[in-house]
Amino acid sequence: MRKVDVIALTLVVVVASAAVTYYVAKHPLRRGDSEKIQIGAQEPIQKLSPRDILKTPAPDSPVAGEEREREDESTTSARTAERMVIVHPPWKPGTTHVEGAYAVTKPNDFVAVKWSPLGLDIAFTRRDRNGLWLAGPNTTEARMVVDDKLPDFNFEWSADGMQVYSVAIDRRPIAIMLSGEKYPVPAVAERVFEREGNIYVLDAEGNPQRITGSQDRFFGPKLSPDETLIAFCGIETGIYISSIDGKRTISVGKGENPSWLPDSSGIVFDIPIGDGMRVVDGDLWYAAADGSERTNITNTPGIAESWPAVSPDGARIAFVAEGAVYVGKFVRQRKR
Repeated sequence: MRKVDVIALTLVVVVASAAVTYYVAKHPLRRGDSEKIQIGAQEPIQKLSPRDILKTPAPDSPVAGEEREREDESTTSARTAERMVIVHPPWKPGTTHVEGAYAVTKPNDFVAVKWSPLGLDIAFTRRDRNGLWLAGPNTTEARMVVDDKLPDFNFEWSADGMQVYSVAIDRRPIAIMLSGEKYPVPAVAERVFEREGNIYVLDAEGNPQRITGSQDRFFGPKLSPDETLIAFCGIETGIYISSIDGKRTISVGKGENPSWLPDSSGIVFDIPIGDGMRVVDGDLWYAAADGSERTNITNTPGIAESWPAVSPDGARIAFVAEGAVYVGKFVRQRKR
């Protein structure tokens, strides 16, 4: 390379370096506070919390207007209700635990355990929803009541414990007798229900009141036995316990399949641990409805327990482990 070319190239590099240095020094992001430019949001961006998740839009906001247009005319959203969301209650572990658990069925990929109101039977289905099955707290074999494929896991016992309410494949309500007979029943309006990813409660006049916001999709509402509280799940944010009017809500944290204790004092639920392909571990947990206690009640590394349900007398708990239904003693911390 000729000497003149080397000199020219050197001058180009020097000029380019000076230009870059000047640009960086004078860039708007490096100026004083009075000259700062705004990139994106004008306010600091916060992490989304359960408090934000449950917050509904103000009535005069554009989002609220859009939602009103999408809602049913019969639907009244609880936008104006004052709410107290306890995002992080002062949880403390207690001594609540399960002991002496034993299998009442052989492994068959069972899920969705539910005690009868009399405590004499336990109903459940398979993960593929193939059939409705029964077992007793002192049996070792499951009995298939019907071999129909259930549309979902939302079957419920009748008050007398003599039949199970479900829906047929065509979504018509049916009653399934313990002997296997089926017959249609009238549809009953549920007091709490999910619609398009939000949880609603029917008020005294029968009007739906929304108690969740729109930043998560919520599902699986469970009304407490005394009908004052609701447990439900958020796909991204876990389990919540809310008052029936939505004004006081506790974020329980991650978990699935909440089930109420018979005295409405708390819930039991499971926290599964997966490897990206399947559940490989998980324990059962108890959470007090007042936010005082949250306790791992099984703590069995390497064994995944799920679908817990406490018996009507509060003395036993049924759950699934390794595809079989188990029953154990439910030992609670005594209140002083």
